[in-house]
Amino acid sequence: MKNIKNKYSIILLYLLFSLSGQTQNRQIVYSFFVAGHTYGQPGVKNGLHPPFKEKFDYIRNRPEIKFGVFTGDIVAANPTAIEWDRVDADIENLGLPVYFTVGNHDMENRELFESRYGDTYYSFTFENDLFIVLDPNLDNWNISGDQLVFLKNTLKENNNNNNHIFVLFHQLLWWENNNVYANIGPNSFAGRADSINFWSEIEPMFSKLQNEVFMFAGDVGAGSWAVDFMYDKYNNISLIASGMGEGNGDNFIVVNVYEDNSVGYDLICLNDSVLNCFGNLTDYRLTTSASSHFARPEEIFIYPNPATRQFQVLIKSTKEKFMDFHLFDIHGKKTISKQIQTNAVTEIQQISGGLYFYLFEKNGVKFKSGSLLIKN
Repeated sequence: MKNIKNKYSIILLYLLFSLSGQTQNRQIVYSFFVAGHTYGQPGVKNGLHPPFKEKFDYIRNRPEIKFGVFTGDIVAANPTAIEWDRVDADIENLGLPVYFTVGNHDMENRELFESRYGDTYYSFTFENDLFIVLDPNLDNWNISGDQLVFLKNTLKENNNNNNHIFVLFHQLLWWENNNVYANIGPNSFAGRADSINFWSEIEPMFSKLQNEVFMFAGDVGAGSWAVDFMYDKYNNISLIASGMGEGNGDNFIVVNVYEDNSVGYDLICLNDSVLNCFGNLTDYRLTTSASSHFARPEEIFIYPNPATRQFQVLIKSTKEKFMDFHLFDIHGKKTISKQIQTNAVTEIQQISGGLYFYLFEKNGVKFKSGSLLIKN
């Protein structure tokens, strides 16, 4: 009996080892990269973000990477032809096709962009996968009018003929002040309507499909108030954001499509000699794990939200006596920066009406960020 058990144990170990080897050696059909906020540091006008350009050799040395997508804010505010010339020169140096997804800064001169590059929403296919690029800047973060007709027709005509669907846009459309993504601070809410149709009209169009859907946003990573990246997955939809400009958290993502139709990611950090210094993107999945690149040993409350002219902060902690609190307006300008005592209620008064980002941190470690609405 003992020999039989040993025999089955050896067979089981062999099968596990073989399956593990097959998983690790999956063949990549093709890859592409996604990079958000590619002009980098806010206010800088010098082509693409220099740390990103330093990774061009890495991209070129991976022949399976066939193209890239910039997910908006390719150039800084008030762009001119000179800024776009610099971007074009950087892309020529990269030596790969790059598709543009427009951000709010890019569209501050829509006429210039369209005269150079054409339509701001479009679709294309690659290796039996469908790619849809959207422009939420046309209607205050809504996908409406002719663009909505385009989206419906594209899905109707293509979803049965393609494996995966990749949807790319700039703004963090899945963010709402009262949903699970409320603490995922984007770079900006510039141009956002009070209510948008992502969850009411756009997301339902994709969630009913049989295809795996991957949505990418690029308006993160530019400042201390914003997250550097995020990942979530539910049902057939994956939500991914990635960006650069703030410094240590700068990143872009390589998407790998495998022969077994699975999809994987390489989260590439820009300011470290170790390319995968952040680990695996999927380890940051929001709705199944407490893991994130925010530390979470404390309980932090900011209330009421929305507030009227004033609000209260409470930090429950057994480790920290104080924590730093920062409040930013929608343009990223810091309006409040103060040290908050833990285990005591702090009242903050006389705040002008508007939408704000808040950040709690200590010695450079982010504990919580989110948005706060102040009513007049």
